[in-house]
Order: sequence, then C-alpha cells, then structure tokens
Amino acid sequence: MKRALAVPGLLYLFVLFYLPFLIVVLYSFGFPKFTLDFYAEVFKPVFFKFFLNSLLLATTTTILCFFLAYPLAYYIAIRAQKWKNLLLVLVILPFWISLLLRTYAIMAILTPIGLMFTFTAVVIGMVYDYFPFMVLPLYASLEKLKRSQLEASYILGASPTKTFLKVTLPHSKPGIIAGVMLVFIPSLGEFVVPSMLGGDYVTLGTLTWDLFLRYHDWWRGSAISVIYMAIVLIAIAIYLKKAGRIEL
Repeated sequence: MKRALAVPGLLYLFVLFYLPFLIVVLYSFGFPKFTLDFYAEVFKPVFFKFFLNSLLLATTTTILCFFLAYPLAYYIAIRAQKWKNLLLVLVILPFWISLLLRTYAIMAILTPIGLMFTFTAVVIGMVYDYFPFMVLPLYASLEKLKRSQLEASYILGASPTKTFLKVTLPHSKPGIIAGVMLVFIPSLGEFVVPSMLGGDYVTLGTLTWDLFLRYHDWWRGSAISVIYMAIVLIAIAIYLKKAGRIEL
C-alpha cells in the first residue's frame, strides 16, 4: 500500500522530467544518428564565449548577493528581535509576484535612467531576483548562533571584527555554501532576465532558447543543456561533499 502511494509521483517524474531529459540526451548525441560532433562544437570559441558570459554574470550576481544579503541576514537573525518575522516576509514578498512581472517593473525603473540593454541592467535584475535565495540560507544558519557564544567571545577579549571572523563567519558556513549554490547555479542558466534587460548580451540560457526555438537546432541546444546539467550535478556533488553528506 505504501509503495502504491508513491506510484503517481514517480509516474509524474518519469513522464514530465526523466522522459524529456532522455530525449534531450538522445538529441545531444545526434539522434537518430550517433555522433559526438555537437559536443565538440560546443567547446569551440564561438560557443565558449557565451559560456564565459554566463560565468561572469553568475559570478557577479553571486558575489553581490552575498555582500548585500549577509548584513541583512545577520541583522534579522541576531538583532531584529520582534521585527524578525516582518523582515522575513519582506524578503520573500517578491516571490508572490511573477518573475516576468518583476522584470517588467525593473525595466520601467531602468529605462528612464538610460541603463536598459546593458550588462549593468542585467546584473541589477539578477541580483533583485536572486537576492532572497541568498538571504534565507544565511538567516537559517545565523539564527542558530547563540548570543552566549558572541558574549563569551567579547568577555574573552575578542574585538567585534575578530568575533565575526572566528565565531560568526565559521558558524554561517553551511548557509554561505547553500546560498552560493542557490544563486550561482540558476544564474548560470538564466534566460528571462538577460533576454529582457541585456539586449545583445548572450548567455547560455538565451543561446539555448535561440537554438531550440529560433533556429530549431535541437542537437546543439541539447548538447549545451546536457553540459549545463553536468555542471550542476558536479556543483551539487561538491556541495554535498563540503557538507559532509557523501564521500566522493
């Protein structure tokens, strides 16, 4: 009976996730023929440039999100007290609105000041969209930090800076790793924000969209998708190893 309850969920995963993914893998190898040419082409300079664009965008987004989110997460977890719940609601409030509508709102703000269709515009949109993904894991880690630990550090003569470096920062390491993963991985394949705010700035996401829907080149688009999936799996494996959950 218990196994039967899992059947609808497994069937849903198979039909709407595993089967489409299998089709993508087959196309990446040149279906109906078999070839590795499409994988080889992905690593040519013309495609590798787009990967570097995505890497630069994802890295910039992750770094900015971290430095903006950490002080806020620290304040909510340690200092906010009675305002904690309200501030958390304000952090997740943007998720109540569609990503597309939020991006249009960013366009309305950036257009009058002449920042549309620039790398800066894309970064602003990306940080706005992924900021909560960094705040929440950091908050979850910092919220477990006991005040007694901080007070003990001060009593023993440590300065606020040393307390942060020796107590607070190491304690928040799981949240940092989780936040970086949650921001960096989807940023690397983001499509909506670069396509709407970036103009000619091509990333892996926009390139894959063009290959599939504009040029109907499922083979090269599938090869890029599989490589991106491999990068994601490697990143997750590294995260699990760092978290001590598996042995590689």
